[in-house]
Amino acid sequence: NLVLRSAGKSPGSSYDAGRMTDLNSLTFEDLKSITVTPEIFDALCVKSEFRDILRDLDIPDEEQIDLFDTLDVDGGGTIDLEELIQVIWKLRGDAKRSDIVSVGLMVRNLQVAIHHLEASLPQRLNQ
Repeated sequence: NLVLRSAGKSPGSSYDAGRMTDLNSLTFEDLKSITVTPEIFDALCVKSEFRDILRDLDIPDEEQIDLFDTLDVDGGGTIDLEELIQVIWKLRGDAKRSDIVSVGLMVRNLQVAIHHLEASLPQRLNQ
């Protein structure tokens, strides 16, 4: 059985994704508290229905490899509903020039911030 862990429930409480009646009875608040582990995601990825849903969302097969790491925005080791929606929205369709420019600008911004931190580090350590 495939189990989705719910952060808002008591320990040992879970939803069985193999039974649609359980999923159909979930409220939006329940959905917001569900987290998906890498093991659960791997189990979903072998199901053709799940891969078909990803394709319907314009996520091609080649981008489905290591998709868990992409979806885990905060690096916490699990995916919650907010992360899932945020990343799926951004993954849809082909990359546009604005996407590439945006990533380049973010990387440049990070480089400048790291350079400033590096320059101020000796002074901060002496205080």
